[in-house]
Parts: sequence; structure tokens; C-alpha cells
Amino acid sequence: MSVGLAGDAEEQLVFLRHLSTAMGEAFTADEVARATLATVLTLPHVVRAGIAIDTEGGRNLHFVSSDDATSAGRLQWCLIDTFADVPLVDAVRRDRDVYLPTGAEIARRYDGYGTRQRELGVKAVAALPLSTDAQRVGALLLTFDVEQVFDETTRRFLGLLGALVTPALRKGVAYQAQRSTAQQLQRNLMPRTLPRLDGLDLGSHYQAGGLHSDVGGDWYDVIELPGDVVAVAVGDVMGKGTDAAVVMGEVRSALRAYALIDPSPAFVLQRLDTLVSRHAVPEQLVTVAYGVIGPARDRITLALAGHPPPAVACGDDVHLLEEGGAALGVGAGPWPEQQVELAAGTTLLLYSDGLVEDRGRELGVGMLALVDEMRATPERRRQPRDLCARLADRMTGPFTDDDVTLLAVAAAPEQTSHTTSVTLPDDNLAPGVARRFLRGALTGWAVPEDTIDTAELCVSELVTNAVIHTGTASELSLKVVEDVLTVSVRDSGGADVVRAEALDDPLVISGRGLTLVDALTSAWAAERSADGTTVWFELDHAAPLAGRAAGAATTA
Repeated sequence: MSVGLAGDAEEQLVFLRHLSTAMGEAFTADEVARATLATVLTLPHVVRAGIAIDTEGGRNLHFVSSDDATSAGRLQWCLIDTFADVPLVDAVRRDRDVYLPTGAEIARRYDGYGTRQRELGVKAVAALPLSTDAQRVGALLLTFDVEQVFDETTRRFLGLLGALVTPALRKGVAYQAQRSTAQQLQRNLMPRTLPRLDGLDLGSHYQAGGLHSDVGGDWYDVIELPGDVVAVAVGDVMGKGTDAAVVMGEVRSALRAYALIDPSPAFVLQRLDTLVSRHAVPEQLVTVAYGVIGPARDRITLALAGHPPPAVACGDDVHLLEEGGAALGVGAGPWPEQQVELAAGTTLLLYSDGLVEDRGRELGVGMLALVDEMRATPERRRQPRDLCARLADRMTGPFTDDDVTLLAVAAAPEQTSHTTSVTLPDDNLAPGVARRFLRGALTGWAVPEDTIDTAELCVSELVTNAVIHTGTASELSLKVVEDVLTVSVRDSGGADVVRAEALDDPLVISGRGLTLVDALTSAWAAERSADGTTVWFELDHAAPLAGRAAGAATTA
């Protein structure tokens, strides 16, 4: 028996209001698709749904079904050939509704497709084009477990449904295209990894602000200059998206060029001020903290242009440096230089205002909180990488209104270390390769067996996570300094950083997830870079160094 879909006028209105609310709350194409599919499944007898996006000029459709839209992660879109003989493609290509009210009609119109739908128990199909006068956006597919009567009332109702989804999906696709452009700009401009420099220990952290934005104006850089000189910088360009990324790229590139001419902070900031002034972007505030470290690695000379003062920690003494000159672009120099001695046990922290300021915390209050947090951090945990991870975790939440950027610098301890790394495959063989490589290296370095066992267990979790969530090759790095083993896994998938809050749901990662890593290690963190995510952990009580594994690099 055939049934109608739409219900009475009041039921239609309630449904459309609910869908309209869902579309208003969706921002990206993924969110629009997920909300649409979840909502249409509440219609009577709709057992499966799908949505397609025309993103390649009609050559292919990107499609996701309701079966694949139930998880909280990113949607897995597949490709459909636009010459495929299926209702969804017809709806897009001909820009008209396709109604198949019975199983017999499905089989008559689409032979192969009809056979598959019959096996799934589908008795009726509706495919609706999602388009405007000027653009084909995609299509929506609905399948039913009973035959349908697609009368005039039902078709009008489905037309209204499509009219609500189309502009939301169009906006989501446009947003993702713009974000992709800005991400590519940022990916090309942000450091892929921090350089390994003799005599220096470096650590960094970057987290994009805003619930929906992956691209902001914060940036950091470490520049190797002639004469074994090193320059470090953290900058902040107000705003988000492509405009902020373009300005950020120009300022960062100019800073690198000026540092090659004359690395002194006063010179570099004066030149940058002239550049930004001529850029003439209304209300575009640009701040920079810039410092230079000489070949002796015993001090850093800094200057600030409107940027929050860096923090310095040495033993019980934790303090902020003096504030500097005005922000770039207002012609209000000079920018006085300050010097910090990089004595043993001293760590210098450069950061953006997103770390210390938010809607509920003024900048001055946040800077005092930063000093307190650094003072409360044990000296052992002030190693730059560990310190950046700890401060980002303790002073920010999983989502922030503004970008959060940290760059920490310290003189490297004069201790013997062993380091080695290996590139892992992008398939399920990777965890086994990682375990064997780790055990071989650590055995050669005379690390205790119980530490190796723990490291082996934890590295399996990290590598499995990288394979499952990014599908890319990853790099495993090992380092032993005195009695601390550091293990890191870096992927190139650009996936979202897994923060400590995810520990409430251990299945978010894989199996036992990072709950296991958190329980077994001395410290761990996830760091996002322009090209992906690095997750690292530390284990204490590694034995004194012995020989070295085959192929391992040893540095002093």
C-alpha cells in the first residue's frame, strides 16, 4: 500500500522549522550535510538518505550517506561519476526532481541500481536537485521502506525542504573553499618543524582560535642566520581567514629578509613598521616579539612592537620583561632592546595574547596568571617543549576565541644524548614497524627493559591513532637525554589536535586511547603544526647511555 510523506500542514511546518534551525546552526559543508541527513531521517518511512555536492564543475559528485554520518569525526565523502546511471546523478545533471514511487518503477528506470535497492528493502526513492538560478550545488537523496504517493502536496513539501538546504550547503561549500585557500597560505608560511640547533632547546605550540576557524593571524618563526646567529619571533595579525593569512605571510617574509640584512631587533622592527604603514590595511593591528641569539648561545636580545612581554623563568625567579614600543604600522617607534641571559636552567617564553586574554580574563590578569603557572611548574618541566604543552593545557580550553601561540627558548643542557628517527608506512603495518624500531634503538642505548615495554605499548597507541585518523605516513622520533626518554609521532594529516579533554572519552582515539598514554607516562601532549599533528610522551628513569643502535644518530 502506498502512503503519503508530508503529513498535515501543521506537521510540515514543525518539520521545516526544525530543519531551518538546524541549517542556521550549521557552518561547514560537513555540518550542513550531517544536520540535513539527521533531520530527514525523522520523516515517516525514510530509512536512508544521502547528500551530494557538485564541487568539480560537474565532473564528479562528492557524496555521503546517512550510514556514514553518524560518527562525531569528519565525514568521509566518496566520489560518484556524473555519468553513473543513478537517480541522484540525474537530479543534478538535469536539474529536476526524480520521483520513483514503487520498487517496480525503480527497477524499470535504473536496472542495476534497482537491484541493489531491492536487496536493501527500498520501496521508493526521491532525488532532489539543490540548485540556484546560477549554480548547481548538489542533490539530496531519500529512500523509503514503503511505496510512496508523490502527489502535489508532497512535492511542494520536498521543494521547500530543498530550498532550506540549498543556501546552507552553498555557504558551507564556499566557506570550505575559502578556508582551504587560507590553510594553504598558512601551511606554506608556518614552520613545518622547529630546527635542531646546536646549543639551543626549542619548543612551540599553536592552536587556532574560534570554533569554526582553522586559520588565524598568529605566527612564529625560528630563523638560522649567517655566523651561527639565530632569530626567533612571534607575531599576531588581527583577524582571521585569507586576509589575515596574507598579511601574516608578508610580515613574516619581510622579517626574514630584513634579518638577513641586519638582525638587530631595532633595525628589523623599524623596517617592518614602514612596511606595515605602507600596506594601508584599515584597522589591521600587527604586533611582533623578535629576538636574536648569538653564536655563544648565552643571551638573547629582544625588542617588542605592541606585543605582550615575554616571561623568563630561572629557578624561583619568574618574571615578565619590560613592555616594548607600539604596534607596527603606526610609526611610533623606537622599539627599545632588552637582553636576557640564557644561563643554565633559564627558559624564555614568547607568546601571543590569546594565551593570557579572553572574554573572561583581562590581559594584565592573564599575564600574572602566566607568571604564577610558570612558577608552579617544577624546574624539570620547564624544558621548552614540555613547558609550552603544559601552559597551553592549563591556561586555555579546547576552544578559544583567539589564536594561541607559544615559542620557548633555552640554552641546551650540556648532556650527552641519543636521537634517531624512522618514517613509518601509512597502513596497518606501521605499529609493528614502530615497535621493532623502538625496541632495537632503546636496547642499543641500554634503556631498562621495563621502560622499553612501556614505551612500546604507548607508541603502538600513537601510531595506530595516526594511521586510523589521517591515513598518512608518519615519523617516529626517539631521544634519550640523561634519565628521560622522549618519543614522538608526527603525522601529516592536518587533523585536529587531540587535547587532554578527550580523555573523558577514551574511545575518541582508538581502543584504550590516550588514557593509557596519560596513565603510563611522565608527560605527554599533542602539538598542531601547519602540516599535521605531533603527539609525544616522556618516560623517566631511563638508564645511563650506552652504545648506539644501528643507524642512530648521537649528538653531544
